[in-house]
Amino acid sequence: MTGLGVDVERLTGRRTGVARYISALLREWAQMELPFDQVTLYSPSRPPDDALPEAHSYALSVPGAPGPRAAWAHWTLARAARAEDVLFCPSYVVPLAYGGPTVVTIHDAIHEVMPEAFPRRSLWTRRPLYRRSARRAKLVLTDSLSSKRDIERAYGVTDERVLAIPLGVGDQFRNVADEEQARIREGYGFATSEVVLFVGKFSRRRNVPTLVRAFAELRRAHDVDALLVLAGDDYLGLELVELARELGIADSVRIPGHVPDSDLPGLYAAATMFAYPSDYEGFGLPVVEAMAAGTAVITLDNSALREVADGAALVLPEATVAGLAEAMWRLVDDTDLRQELARRGEARSRSFSWPETARKTITALARVAAGD
Repeated sequence: MTGLGVDVERLTGRRTGVARYISALLREWAQMELPFDQVTLYSPSRPPDDALPEAHSYALSVPGAPGPRAAWAHWTLARAARAEDVLFCPSYVVPLAYGGPTVVTIHDAIHEVMPEAFPRRSLWTRRPLYRRSARRAKLVLTDSLSSKRDIERAYGVTDERVLAIPLGVGDQFRNVADEEQARIREGYGFATSEVVLFVGKFSRRRNVPTLVRAFAELRRAHDVDALLVLAGDDYLGLELVELARELGIADSVRIPGHVPDSDLPGLYAAATMFAYPSDYEGFGLPVVEAMAAGTAVITLDNSALREVADGAALVLPEATVAGLAEAMWRLVDDTDLRQELARRGEARSRSFSWPETARKTITALARVAAGD
């Protein structure tokens, strides 16, 4: 059996969705007997210790190079990785200069499905690379059947070369202790209020300003003692604090920025509801995490969100101020509905398991190594 190389560059930055995917796979693989002689992790710098399993047999190669991420991925990594190994690229792109067999995870095809959500420069640089990576890789992995269909259609890849492997959710999100929820409530400043929570990067497609306006309408129409907590990176500079001030709800909106992984389970569990009004997702990991924590979810009826929610969330046709405000009020006002959605969501979340994701992924990688 040949070796396996894994691009873990994403572990060196802020660990959002793709980095958490990589960490979960490495953690689960460390507990398995793997069908490879050696697994080598490639990174431009050493990842933080908490990003890697405490005990593992991985080799770590750090062929560092100053400069942009793309230069490292396409040239430094391509030269460092052994051509006789399978190179697993879990973040959309296969190195241009690598000559060996590759497997790439393309988590979604949003640049093709929703090009209007991105600056022109991003489309010019990413679309050709993603398309080329999808066509060149021996196998394309993705997170949902919805994304599989989008990738096949957008990149012209045949059905047998795209494999959907759903993501998982960790046990730390289940049965969060009351003491941990209390710590989070005190630390984030919502000791007694009803809490509407959003977690994720503030991408255009996630309609975060619309959610703020809907929350203002909820407060205006029903005089609810509630807080809106928006956790994530505002990399677009959406000026949400100013928007909340204009709407007269500045005191009822918390924007803590990026939340550390250690706080996420308690944050989900302490919330009254989780709102994720995204127009497109390749999977929607925060939705599953909120469900696992026993929190009722509001989301939209589109892309992989429809597939993931599957009757276990309050699903809206689109993100409108009126629709979101009404959905939030229903979950505040109707305790039975909120508890029923929490129960269904927790049960649905058990369909998503990191051990199963890791097992299916390593099996696919072994098939490519065997030439199947």
